[in-house]
Amino acid sequence: MIKFFRHIRKDLMEKNKTGKYLKYAIGEIILVVIGILIALTINNWNQERLNQRRAEGYLKSLAEDLKADIAQYNHNIKFYEQDLDYNKRFFINADYKKLETDSIFKLIRGYYQLNRTTTHTYERIKNAGLIESLGTEEINKALNNYYNLELSYYDGLLQWDKENSSKYQDFWSYNNNFEAGSLRDYGTNLLPFKDSPAKRKEDLIKLIESTQGRNYLRNAIIRHEHTLKKVQELKATTQNLLNLINIEITKS
Repeated sequence: MIKFFRHIRKDLMEKNKTGKYLKYAIGEIILVVIGILIALTINNWNQERLNQRRAEGYLKSLAEDLKADIAQYNHNIKFYEQDLDYNKRFFINADYKKLETDSIFKLIRGYYQLNRTTTHTYERIKNAGLIESLGTEEINKALNNYYNLELSYYDGLLQWDKENSSKYQDFWSYNNNFEAGSLRDYGTNLLPFKDSPAKRKEDLIKLIESTQGRNYLRNAIIRHEHTLKKVQELKATTQNLLNLINIEITKS
């Protein structure tokens, strides 16, 4: 009987040891899991802080790009306004006839503007996968609208103006009824002309007052009025996006 109780006692002691070891093992596992969770949380927090810093840097870089774009739009607006003043002068009054031939010719103008906006920062943001992390949903939509829609339309608009301005230039520069000088200042008018200055001036005025000449001038005016309006609208859109970005930068 004594042996029997000793055996039971031994079994109980072994079970107690096993239970203690099991509890210890479970405790160790829990501690490891907690440690992993803490490490992941810290890592995620650090990564989030890093992304926030990168996003803030990108926002500041975007702001600088947009300021440069606005400066370019201002330049283009000034150009189109001046160009329209010059071309409309031929329809408003005849005071241009008092000018020298080459001065009249330069009033005609046939210039166009190039797309000098920049998308470098935006492309870097896309490649980094941070488009959705730059700020509010309003900013994300405004960025997508500006870089993927507005600038695409703007580039097409300038290409359209360039093509038509080139045809316009060709008409005035290579017309059989007038021996042209240079529309741009980098040319030279020192080369001799076939006709006298008086005859050249007479021919140029006739060309300007011809139906074909007036049609070219009229269409140039209409084209640049349309382009001017679109550039003014794009400038306002760009300024609105810049304001949103500046507000987001001040929050960070």
